[in-house]
Amino acid sequence: MFRVWARTLPERLGGRYVFAALVAVLVVALVLRVWAATHGYEFRHGSDADQYERLAARLYEDGEFGIPGSENPYDFAPGMPLFAAAVYWLTGGVSPETARIAVAIVGTVGVILVFLIGRRLGGPWAGVAGAALAAVYPPTLFYTSLFSSEPLAMVTVAGAVLAFLWAADAGRSPWAWAVPGLLFGLTAYLRPEYLLLTGLMALLALAVAWRRRGLLSGVLAGVLIVAAFAVVIAPWTISTSNKLGRFVPVSTGGGKALYIGTFLPGDGIHERVKQHLIHETRGGPPLPEERLRRIPMQPLLDRVARRYPDMPRDSALGRIGKQNLQHYATHQPVAFARMVAGKIAHMWHGAGDPSSSVAGSALHYLVLALGLLGLALLALRRRWEVLPIALLLVGISAIGGLLLAGNRRNLPVMPLVLAAAGVTLVLVLARVRGEDVSGGRASGRRLLWPKNSQRATPS
Repeated sequence: MFRVWARTLPERLGGRYVFAALVAVLVVALVLRVWAATHGYEFRHGSDADQYERLAARLYEDGEFGIPGSENPYDFAPGMPLFAAAVYWLTGGVSPETARIAVAIVGTVGVILVFLIGRRLGGPWAGVAGAALAAVYPPTLFYTSLFSSEPLAMVTVAGAVLAFLWAADAGRSPWAWAVPGLLFGLTAYLRPEYLLLTGLMALLALAVAWRRRGLLSGVLAGVLIVAAFAVVIAPWTISTSNKLGRFVPVSTGGGKALYIGTFLPGDGIHERVKQHLIHETRGGPPLPEERLRRIPMQPLLDRVARRYPDMPRDSALGRIGKQNLQHYATHQPVAFARMVAGKIAHMWHGAGDPSSSVAGSALHYLVLALGLLGLALLALRRRWEVLPIALLLVGISAIGGLLLAGNRRNLPVMPLVLAAAGVTLVLVLARVRGEDVSGGRASGRRLLWPKNSQRATPS
């Protein structure tokens, strides 16, 4: 059975040349990621990477999720610490480098997922083109060198979207809708904002399945996504809620995110809000960027939360954030709308150190433009696969506009953009070569949108 599967794999993926190109891309992806993992970035004390590393060590050594001296360990998403602690358990000791190498291996699987999504959207060579972009995309390599959850989230989000498309195929069992739910549940451990986005994806599943198979199938699809999602996060939710004495789905950082994201005097941006709070406390001129980065945000937020001393810190910050939202949205609506738009633009401005350079920023915007163009072309051809991708892109943008708008928030959905960019590249190449990309064949090769796969499944 395995021999038959292995022998027919190249043909099923698109032919020998496609298979050879994909293998080459995966080798490059793995080498670059392992190199990044073994040349870890020197992050600053108190950063998220530092906290994740300490949380993982504590989980492995004591079985406890916490940091000595920290009152708010649950502000941090548990996904990366849990993953690293599992790696430590398998390898018999605490080694951040080993955990990063494991992230590098998982990240290479993410490149395969980009290929599979691209192949579904635009054919085998579109998949190869998207995978090649994903293999060398600089922010992915940068965050692999950190103790960061983003490379893992890129895999779970890409896998969830691919599973969503797969579940919608004609003839698929209704239980297939549980698979994207499970993967979105894993994503929530890494990026808690996917609690909200999973609800939207469940509604989309309801609409897609209803249109194709009837109302009952639609309701079942939505329910299965939500139920599978709940099964994955339930153990952590129950444990954390019992320890804290209140309902906490994944983490307690939502109040902090809402406060920072709605603080108009600091433009809703983490470092600018920090600068403003420091000025309120100490006065004086603005601090230089490097010095500002070394100052921890937590004591400043603790001071803000003391306005409601009888409430838990995150709940207090959440209340103040809601007050900010109501006040600025009603009293300064134009300025608030401008801030939200600026935060969305800030969120999509690359990620990490590579995007701080002119070349890195230019490459990111080129990939983003190619990806959006690819989605637009697919939409013009009435490809329904655009819907879940667009929903996630718009949803994460809206969340970034309202809450924290860190650059790295875009990374989990970048595999979808990279896959769509591959579609654009192959389409441009086909145009240059004079091939008919509206359907048909040329030189015996399958083109971008052959007539027999204009839609993945019948409407």
